[in-house]
Amino acid sequence: MERRLLVMNSKDNVGVLLEQASAKDTCRYHGDSIELTADIEFAHKVALIDIPANERVIKYGHEIGYAEKAIHKGEWVHTHNMGCRRGK
Repeated sequence: MERRLLVMNSKDNVGVLLEQASAKDTCRYHGDSIELTADIEFAHKVALIDIPANERVIKYGHEIGYAEKAIHKGEWVHTHNMGCRRGK
């Protein structure tokens, strides 16, 4: 099933799901179909592209953290695979 996705800035490498999604559901970004690799909650982030380890995670045009390990396109992006440098 195709799910709605919010991407606010062309620099973003993650999008925000606008509804609950299950593994194998898809979402579209610039005409590209992205297959989700896991169940993802409403308002959580999904990788729009492959994000290499230590690369910045960009949401709404701003760095919100970095990939602690490689994050693959369609993967849920959250505290289990993203770190934050703020306040350190």
